[in-house]
Amino acid sequence: MKKTICAVIVTFNRKELLLNCLNALKQQTHTLDHIVVIDNASSDGTTDFLLKNNWKNNDYFTYISLPKNQGGAGGFYEGIKYAIAQEFDYVWLMDDDGFPSKNCLEKLLPYISEDCYIGPMVLDYETKNTLSFSMRLPGTSQVFDFYDDVKACFKGEDIIQNVILPFNGTLIASSLVKKMGLVCKDYFIWGDEREYTLRAEKYGAKILTVIDSIFYHPINSSQSVPMFFGRLRFNNAHSDLKQYCFLRNSVATFAKYKGKFYVAAFFLKTSWFYLFTKPSFSRLIFAWRAMWHGISGDFSHHKEYLNES
Repeated sequence: MKKTICAVIVTFNRKELLLNCLNALKQQTHTLDHIVVIDNASSDGTTDFLLKNNWKNNDYFTYISLPKNQGGAGGFYEGIKYAIAQEFDYVWLMDDDGFPSKNCLEKLLPYISEDCYIGPMVLDYETKNTLSFSMRLPGTSQVFDFYDDVKACFKGEDIIQNVILPFNGTLIASSLVKKMGLVCKDYFIWGDEREYTLRAEKYGAKILTVIDSIFYHPINSSQSVPMFFGRLRFNNAHSDLKQYCFLRNSVATFAKYKGKFYVAAFFLKTSWFYLFTKPSFSRLIFAWRAMWHGISGDFSHHKEYLNES
């Protein structure tokens, strides 16, 4: 029996990029069964823009506009919930600013299972070699920044076990979702995908990256800064909202899945960064506040940064 796949795109005020992603989905060598767009209350005319470009609700496409911006986490929560309610077998997740290569989905399909949580390589479209997000191998200090280096390291292999760059073309079995639940929408942005991946791991998911499946995404808007004599890296976002959510959500996730040692280690790493790598007392206080909110489970303060320019 044919397995059905629903693609979920979360969007907010990026209608041209959204259209590019939709067109890439339509051109997949393996035809999707359905596409659902979750719009986080865009104010740029996304609804009319889609209609003008012949993307209207039908058997193949669903557009859902949320009453308020719930962030990427809330968007994926609603999108996955829709796909599960419609009884699709697999959910394919992505943001509006990325798009899959033509055979991206086809290359993932040989690895699907009832507990799969799998994804493609995520590359910058301009270079087609630079990884959009650095890839670290579990249990090692080895970090990859270029696709050529990944292929050289895994020469003769098709997949990388226990590594994924979620939610950039991540294909998840609905049967797994039914066991582990939906995305934690309280996270708003930055970190919901990490929490969901650790939860999937806890539930015995088959996590892997398919090396010759390609998803394109702009270079990470955070600055991955080397620190501690080049042994570590720290995500230093240019947005207060993103940095706040990253710090808060990272601590909350470590506390939930890794324990006090990881929380303490992340606190020390962050403090080192703002004391020695990029010294700033104001940013140090900002970081401590965000991490305290993560430890205490207070997920309301990101709203203070929603109107940043």
